[in-house]
Amino acid sequence: MSDSTQQLDSASSDDPDRLPRVLGLFDATMIVVGSIIGSGIFLKVSSVDSKLAQYGFAAIMGTWLFVGLVTLCGALALAELGAMFPQAGGPYLYIRESFGRLPAFLWGWSEFWVVRTGSVGALSCATVVYFNELVALSATSQTLLALAIVVGLSAANYRSTRIGAGIQSLATVSKVLFLAGLIVLPFLRGTVSATNLQPMLQLPDDGVAWTAFFRALGAAMVAVLWPYDGWINLGPVAEDIREPMKNVPRAMAIGLGLVVLVYMGANLAYHCVLPMSHLAQSETVAADVFAVMFGPVGATVAAIGVMISTFGATNSNMITGPRIYLAIARDGLVPQWLQRIHPRYRTPANTIVLQAVWTIFLVVLFSVWDPNAPEELVRPPEAVAIEAAAAESGGETANAAGVEGEAGGSHSQG
Repeated sequence: MSDSTQQLDSASSDDPDRLPRVLGLFDATMIVVGSIIGSGIFLKVSSVDSKLAQYGFAAIMGTWLFVGLVTLCGALALAELGAMFPQAGGPYLYIRESFGRLPAFLWGWSEFWVVRTGSVGALSCATVVYFNELVALSATSQTLLALAIVVGLSAANYRSTRIGAGIQSLATVSKVLFLAGLIVLPFLRGTVSATNLQPMLQLPDDGVAWTAFFRALGAAMVAVLWPYDGWINLGPVAEDIREPMKNVPRAMAIGLGLVVLVYMGANLAYHCVLPMSHLAQSETVAADVFAVMFGPVGATVAAIGVMISTFGATNSNMITGPRIYLAIARDGLVPQWLQRIHPRYRTPANTIVLQAVWTIFLVVLFSVWDPNAPEELVRPPEAVAIEAAAAESGGETANAAGVEGEAGGSHSQG
């Protein structure tokens, strides 16, 4: 460890107004992986296959790989900024230093009121929706369980950053092991078929067809961007990480590399077990794959795996958000009591409580607004837009669109 790094870690640990550096490389990597892998790898497969199946398996896999590499480039750029500004706040700090306080404040303002708290609420509800596949609950019970998840994770992160990171690491390791099983087991059980990978590659042969191909490719790439989203969550936690100038870039590179490998492996397994025509129409691909291997019990196994995945993504957003609001408070742009570090637990206690309160309000508000919550809270935004258009045109718009619903995203989601 260099002298400058030692001084940075020591200063953070001794300063009562700074968060202690208690997270290592493994913890940081688990935050990256856990923030990215949510439900997107299970829900967006149909979006990609419905657009690219006619062009072959190679086009589908190439899209997932290309977007992963593009994401890695962006993540490494952000990691460099995280090493330059190893304090709480992440993108808030980067925007402030680049464009000034007003744009940074507006970004952080939207994070609190809508983006981050909405993500925590939606992901907690998504966790409950998958739990409901195991134990049937009423709509009210589902809402109460979603609120319990928000309160429980908030309490854990309030009590200790190490506890919050431990929950994150456990959830992330569990979801990676689940996906590893999904990748390996089909080959071990002999439920794969090379014929499902046909056509391998079928490119257009004229100008008009090439135009259609690039349109489909662009739409598929947009769909894949969401499963790769979430790597932004490491930056705000830089103040908690030991040796941030080394560990932030390393965690980002290792985490993104692992996610790309897992996503490529999962897609290979999906396509070896199920034909592209099936995948293009299914939004429960993990359950379908496990059903082929284990029968009806496979759906239960898949529900448990996806539930753990969304739970981990909920916690990663729970860790990240309060540190953004903490940075805004340190700049004097919101009430100063929000920058308080708990004297005993050394956590951003007040911003954790504030985030929990507003998230609870959003979940309760939506459950009152719509009796079908929390399922409706995690509905695809595309489906909502199509239904709204259909209502205005007497249903003709939806029929003309011929668009299948896709799952919307958040900061994790992916």
